[in-house]
Order: sequence, then C-alpha cells, then structure tokens
Amino acid sequence: MSQKSCMQKRLGEDVSNLISGVKILLPTIVKGAKLADEKEVERIPAFAEPPTELSYPSVDEELVAFDDHAKNIFVKLTSRRKDLDVISIVGMAGIGKTALARKVYSEVSIIDRFEVRAWCSVGQICNVRKLFLEILRQIMGDRYLNVDDPAYMLRWNLLGKRYLIVLDDICESESWDVLTRCFLSVERRSRIMVTTRNAELAQYMTQHSDPYFLPFIRYEESWELLEKKVFQGESCPLELRSVGTLVSKKCKGLPYLIIMIGGILSRKKRDASTWLEVAYDIGSHTLEEGSMKMIQSSYDLLPDYLKPCLLYMGLFPKGYEIRVSDLLKWWIAEEFVPNIGTLELEETSMSCLSDLVSRNMVVVSKTRVNGEMKCCIILDQVREFCLTKIKEEKFMQHVGKRLCMYIQDTMTSDFKERESFGISQASLEFIAHPKFSISDNKNLFPLLNNLRLIRVLHLLDFYLDDSWAAAFQLLTHLRYLAIFVKVFHIKWVSHLVHLQTLGVRSSYIMISPAFWKLEKLRHVDINEFPIRWADGELVKFEESTDIVLHNLKTLGTCSMSVADMTPKFWNKFPNLEQLRLHIDEFGDVPYYSDSRLMTLEMFPTRLRKLSLSETFLMDETVSSIAKLQHLETLKLSEIYFTGEKHWDLSDNTFKRLKFLKLHLIKSCSKLEEIPLSFADVPTLRLIKVTDCSKSVGDSALSIKQDMEDLGNVHLDVTSEQYKYSFDL
Repeated sequence: MSQKSCMQKRLGEDVSNLISGVKILLPTIVKGAKLADEKEVERIPAFAEPPTELSYPSVDEELVAFDDHAKNIFVKLTSRRKDLDVISIVGMAGIGKTALARKVYSEVSIIDRFEVRAWCSVGQICNVRKLFLEILRQIMGDRYLNVDDPAYMLRWNLLGKRYLIVLDDICESESWDVLTRCFLSVERRSRIMVTTRNAELAQYMTQHSDPYFLPFIRYEESWELLEKKVFQGESCPLELRSVGTLVSKKCKGLPYLIIMIGGILSRKKRDASTWLEVAYDIGSHTLEEGSMKMIQSSYDLLPDYLKPCLLYMGLFPKGYEIRVSDLLKWWIAEEFVPNIGTLELEETSMSCLSDLVSRNMVVVSKTRVNGEMKCCIILDQVREFCLTKIKEEKFMQHVGKRLCMYIQDTMTSDFKERESFGISQASLEFIAHPKFSISDNKNLFPLLNNLRLIRVLHLLDFYLDDSWAAAFQLLTHLRYLAIFVKVFHIKWVSHLVHLQTLGVRSSYIMISPAFWKLEKLRHVDINEFPIRWADGELVKFEESTDIVLHNLKTLGTCSMSVADMTPKFWNKFPNLEQLRLHIDEFGDVPYYSDSRLMTLEMFPTRLRKLSLSETFLMDETVSSIAKLQHLETLKLSEIYFTGEKHWDLSDNTFKRLKFLKLHLIKSCSKLEEIPLSFADVPTLRLIKVTDCSKSVGDSALSIKQDMEDLGNVHLDVTSEQYKYSFDL
C-alpha cells in the first residue's frame, strides 16, 4: 500500500473514531457543561500545578538502578498497541514508585509523544469528582469555573487525542471503576499509568500489560546511593566502608530509607561507632518502624526554627507540589523565619527551605531557568510523620500558630475529631482549603468569625461573592491574603495594617489613598493594578502622602500611563526587585515616542525581574534597561519596537541577565532580530521566543551557536509559534 493510501486510511480511522465519540458524548455535554462568564478573570491555581516541565525528585536523580526500570516502563508506554492500555507500577511504601513514574513522565520523548498529559495524586480516599476536575484543569487550564458533569467534559476533551494520565497511589477498585468511564478506548495509543501498593488492585486494573512490580534495590546499589548522599560525590574513607555497607544493608533495599539515613549520617561524626549505632537503630525495628525512627532522628537534629516550617508542610494534601514562592511567604507571615543579621526575610526563608532539602526532608520537584526552586513536595512517609507530630505536640492548638492551610478530605474527617488536635469550635484557628472541603460562601463566611487570629488566608481557588469585604473586617491579624473576587477596592482591606502579601484576582479593581496604610506590604500581586485613584480624585498616586514602602519587593501588574512614570513615584518603593508593568496609555506623549521611559530614571535600580507588556519601545529604551545592574529576568510581551531593525547593545550591559522572553512581537516590522551581541552576556541561560517572526527565532539560535563556539554550552533556546485550538 502506498504512503498516501496509508495516510488516508489512518485519517479515515481517526475521523470514524471521532464521530463515534461525538455521538456518545454530545447529548450529555450540551446538557452538563456550563462555562464561566467570559467577563470573569481566569482563576489562578493556588499551589498545585500540572507537572508540565521536567521534575526530578532526589530519589531518581541519584539512583542509577532506576534507569533500567524507567526503560521498561518507557517501552510499555510507547508500544505499538493502538487501544488504551494501563501501566501499573506496584511496590511497598518507600520503594520509589512515584519517583519512577515521575522520571518516565518527564522524559522529553514522552512529552512529545502524548498530546495531553495529566498527573493526579489519588490517596486513601478518592473523591472522584474532584479528581475529574483536577485532570480537566491540567488539560484545559482554569477556564471552566463551574462544570455540572466534569466526567463527561473530561471525556469530551480527551476525545480523539493521545493522552497519558497518571494516577498516583490509587487504593480502591471502586474509584478505579468510576474513573475509567472517562477514558475511551479509541485507537490512539493512549495510556494510563498508575502506582499502587495493592498487587490485587493492579491485577484488577490490567487491560493488556502486566503489572510492573518494582523490586528492592540490590545491596551494591544501596551502598552506592548511601555513599552519594553522605559524601556528596567524594569517596568514603576506608575505615568507614565496611560499617557503611552494613548500614546500607540494614535499609533492606528501600531507596527512601537510604536517602533519609544518608541525610542523618552526613551531619553526624564520621566514626565507625557512631555509624554502628545508626545501623543498630535500623535493624532493631520493622521496615515501617525503622523508617519512622529515621525521620524522627532527622527531625530531632533540626534547629528549633525549622521544625514548625516542616510541620506546616505536613498539612498539604498528599503528593501535592507546593509553590516555593507561596510557601516562603506563608512561613514569613507565621513568623517561623528568624531575623538573621542583615539578611532579608525572603533570603532567610529560602535558606530554611534549602536546609530542609539538604536533609532530605523536602524534595525539589521543579526548578526555574535560573536554577532556583520553583516547586517542592514532602514524601508520603515524612508527611505521615508530620501529621503524627502535629497531634503529639498540639501544633494546631497553640495560639501563636493561627494556621490556614490546604488539606484534603481524608484529613477533614480527622480534624472533625477536635479533641485529637485540641481545637474547639469556639476557638477555631484552622480552616481547610475550600478546594477540598468548603462548598460555598455560606459555609465559609460564618467560619471566619472564629478565625480572628488567623495570619494566612489563601482562597484564590474559591470565588467569593460580594459580601466578602464585610466578612473580613475582623481578620485584623492577617499577614497574607490572596482572594478571587468580582470587585476589589483597596479601602476594604486597608484596616489590615499587618498585611505583608496581597494577591487579588478580580474583574474590577479600585485604588485609593488607603493603599498607603498598608506600610508593611512586601508583595503585591494583582492581575491588573491601576496606578491612579478611583472616585475621580485628581491628586497623583505618589503625591498624596510622604509614606515610603521600604519593605515592598514585588509589584504587579501595574497598569499606568507614561505620564505617571516619574522618579518621584518609583522612589516610593526604593527596594523593589520584581516589577510587572502594563503601559496602557501615552497621554500627551507623542506617538512613537518613548518619552521618559527611554531614560528609565524612574525605575528602581535594584530590579531583578522586569516584565513589560503592551507598549512602544525604542532601541535606546532597551539599551537603558540593559544597564539595570541587578536585572536577571526580562520579559517583553506585545511590545512594539519603533526604532531601527535591531537593538544596540554596548559593553557593560546585562551583567546578570539569565532569562530573556519575547512574546507576540511578530507584527512588529521594526524588530527583525535579537542582536548577536547577546552572545557576549555570559550569564544568559535561556532565550524563549513565542509567536514572533521567524527571523527573531533564527537570531536566538544564532546567539546560541555563537556562545557554543566560545565554549559556553549553558544557553537553551526555545522558539515556538502560537498553537490555535478549537474548543466545542
């Protein structure tokens, strides 16, 4: 058969499958799906992100033995079998099932092979509707605010696509039976990958491929991993080698236990007697007891200020990735982070997290382009330990904690037994994240009356009705507030004088001089933040007060005119490090003129991250931005260049730039290329070009080649055109 005939046959099969699926789903979809009002802003996920980029927990980073298992799973995922298949990874707790699944899931070839990918942690009790919504969110984003029947909406969006769905730690056959109704067995080579401790359940879920039983790692591999964790790449001294191999054997082939013990030994005295004590502690307990014993030992070695930081993380849902930027703000708000010398609190909190990572109590799951941690998780065993410790130490009972955290339904029932946590309804200081346990505002707002000491309130996943402002009046101890509302006026929160972080997603935002009452603000993250007063006041933003916000580090997204961009304004925020700016009008500034923006005298000199959108820039403007001495990240979106056909970079510019992103500049005939002089920026690590002209993308590749010719192989370049999609 000719190649053309084969293509026609395959196309015919695809169309046939698609038509069959439409006939099945269309009546229900029309009835069940309700899309959000187009005028509403897009909801931003609170802390859980689909793992759409490479994620390498420490287990699979260093365990060479996983390579063979990963290859075996890869073969199963990429087999030529056309219909849907289920790949089960089976093994006991701590053996590395999740780490192996993540390793394969994040392979570039897997990312390229499947049109749709989603990862969900299931856990002990499965609320299937919420799992459907989470998978749907990862596939389609947050555009669906209210879907009556997410199962059918999910089936519709998977129809005709090759997908990979990971269900981590599934425990019940009943949950599986409901979940699989969404996964049509059309011939698209789609796959479902599951991890489970239950061999019988794995056999029950089998469709074609047999379950993959993950074995314990061999003794020599155990020692290799332990040596890496303790000595960080150096060789073990001869006098410790024999006792070291004994310790590794006591771990009985459990990677997680080896990693925990490695963290302990790395901080203990390096002598044989000390290591023998550790070996005895492991050998005198069952595997489960030994694991908890080692976590307890690691916990005991923590400085006092790190212990509440770790316990705080134990309240997150099982398996969820926590956004590091949010976590650090919560720690600061709860006053877990100590003041150390001249260090900023953000620096100290990052140091705390790095310490927990180095002790293998926390795992980095995503990193940013500059190498910083983006997301982290705590492994299941550490989380179980934390929950036990929370009860023992009555962590939730102390007045000084005032926690508002994310929990899942399995924990909600536990917290209803107030005695176990020492919490009474009358003095409630804990609120479950609404994504998991609060269905509407009627349940939430009365609950807030008992949360007057609360410091952290993160409700970005939960739309609040117009009565939210009245409900928040008594929460005067708030340090962190993130909300999703229709209308927001700054005066409604101006009484929260301790507020450090303000995050708002809203359709209509109003600002007034009450803004200056929030003198302790460190981070302002509002989807569009107008730098002009509401109520028709004529006084300029910066002229209404002499107050200077010395603590402010992050400001965005500011919507302002060029006429408002004055040095006097930016002097109100002398320590600003991150700025997102949308210049929405030019006022009296002549068309194609960059006015004062060209001089950039008003921009704070300490800026590390700058994002500009929807404005005109001339060559001199970019050159001036390049002179910001601390700038590491520059993002330009929907920018219109009005100067020559290239930028003119001189020497001594972009001293620290690591990330350059250009988006939607294709229509600009004045920008034909990124100047090749960017190859002279030694710190540059990533250029990302999205929906720009081909010549701009080609110039980015030329810069990469020039840097490689000079011996710098650290630059990555990504260039892609906008991909249109049609949603029925």
